[in-house]
Amino acid sequence: MHIGIIGAGTAAVALLDALAVADDKPSGVTVFDGAPALWRGRPYQPDLDAVRVNAPPPIMSVRAGDPGHYQRWLAGREVADYLDEGLGQPLVPRAIYGEYLEDTARDAMERLGRAGCPVRVVRSAVTGFSRDGRAVLHTAGGDHIPVDRAVLAVGGGGPRDHYGLTGTPGYVNEPYPLTRTLAGLPADHHVAVIGSGLTAVDIAVALTANGHTGPISLLSRSGRLPFVQQRPVRLNPVHFTPAAVRDAAAEHGDLRFAHLVSLLRTELAALGQDFDTLAAEITGAEDPVTGLRRQLDEVDAPHHGRRLLAMVIRTVGPTAWPLLAQPDREMLRTGHFRTINSLSSPMVPHNARIVLRLLDTGQLRLRAGVTKIEARTGGGFTVHDARHWPADTLFNAVNPPAYTTPAAAQPLIGALLTAGAAEPHPAGGLRAEPGTRRLLVGDAPDPSWHVLGNLAADSMFIATNPPGLAAEAAGLVRELFGE
Repeated sequence: MHIGIIGAGTAAVALLDALAVADDKPSGVTVFDGAPALWRGRPYQPDLDAVRVNAPPPIMSVRAGDPGHYQRWLAGREVADYLDEGLGQPLVPRAIYGEYLEDTARDAMERLGRAGCPVRVVRSAVTGFSRDGRAVLHTAGGDHIPVDRAVLAVGGGGPRDHYGLTGTPGYVNEPYPLTRTLAGLPADHHVAVIGSGLTAVDIAVALTANGHTGPISLLSRSGRLPFVQQRPVRLNPVHFTPAAVRDAAAEHGDLRFAHLVSLLRTELAALGQDFDTLAAEITGAEDPVTGLRRQLDEVDAPHHGRRLLAMVIRTVGPTAWPLLAQPDREMLRTGHFRTINSLSSPMVPHNARIVLRLLDTGQLRLRAGVTKIEARTGGGFTVHDARHWPADTLFNAVNPPAYTTPAAAQPLIGALLTAGAAEPHPAGGLRAEPGTRRLLVGDAPDPSWHVLGNLAADSMFIATNPPGLAAEAAGLVRELFGE
């Protein structure tokens, strides 16, 4: 079996590693990607030291079933300067995590090679395909390479330009890497940032590290900031588990959001804690600055509600989401995206302290209710919210919607759809068979094509983290070899 992996980001690293540690091996692997930096994807390119990994090492392993894999890699490196005192864990620059991904990919390819499975990397995007008993992948460089199984591991798309400002001087649609996009920015410029999530926080923190003295405004409809991560506590859920979710769906004929709430209530009660305290915190209308200050004071709080939610969204969510009734999925995806994303990917205390200091000094402002942004004659921008005010530079920090296809993969996805080899899902992404992640056409799964990551329509609408991709990759390897 020859496997073609389309994309060379975190998902591809996880799949190569899963293949390398599996008992059965393919006859060969070909990885396709035309990006300048392999294995790092969008988030983990070389960048400023201020741009840190947003999670502690125990939950960033890219090897399934081995949460200490990344920690062992870090052990031989100087990381004391990156300790987040709130978490009691080192949060290294994302560029260092990118080195971990590169080393893991390199090690996996060497291990596969020694086991008689050569790995070839084609530095070109796959733009089309044909069939000749097998899937034949066509690249932008003119190669035609047959494979027995093709895995779409293309990652997520880039930010969308909601205000039509691309090409306008002073507008940055893709902020990463910040070492490039902040270069040459006058220190006294008023920087406006579209969004107030983790990417916006990265920009504010990086500006501070660069000595920026001008005002910074975070623009959004709500004016809300992400939740703040709490110090990790070991939790072992016994009620809110993937098995319990499957049992609830079987018992009731379908899975409803109310069933998930009931499991959460039961789990919290077993911990001697109440559900209502958690519900009041995540649904309340607290002033963002007051909430930020309170959450920093409660990094060590004994109530485990947010810790538990952050955990089960990632560990139980992939099982629950495909089983959840469509009206409830739509309700969560369209009505509560920001809350769920913030709970599952909260802001680290190190960054939260910097943001609070900027807010307290008045250098950073949260602007809610933005309705329009337009370029000004002669340079700069006018932002429209409750009033009209000028900004010198504008960064787009709104992450792409779920299931967005990256630009480099659009020709191939278009070819698959045109040929009837794939079908779009009404909510976004490609239809895939639950479990196997084989592409579905009608009710028939295609034996040649699999999808790994958020392009699969049955994936959650939040970006899959490295451990989640590792779990998916390990499951895909078991499927490929019939285990």
